[in-house]
Amino acid sequence: MGVLFMAANNCYQRRVDSIMELTPREKQVFYMLLEGMKAKEIALNASISVSGANYFIKKIYRKLNVNTKTELVLQYFEFRQHKDK
Repeated sequence: MGVLFMAANNCYQRRVDSIMELTPREKQVFYMLLEGMKAKEIALNASISVSGANYFIKKIYRKLNVNTKTELVLQYFEFRQHKDK
């Protein structure tokens, strides 16, 4: 049981570290993604091009080790759940 807990705790810590490593612009895009915005909407709100928005989205996905917006949102809520305990 202890080893399983430690593995889960290490996984959680890596996710926290990954979120904390996002640059200010990546965090801005990250929160827009959580609000359900698409790349075009992010581009308009952040005053960047659509390709720039897609660039940041890909960097965020890579840093957080997710492949979809759904995974991103689930990971964020898991992070919040642990943080609030």
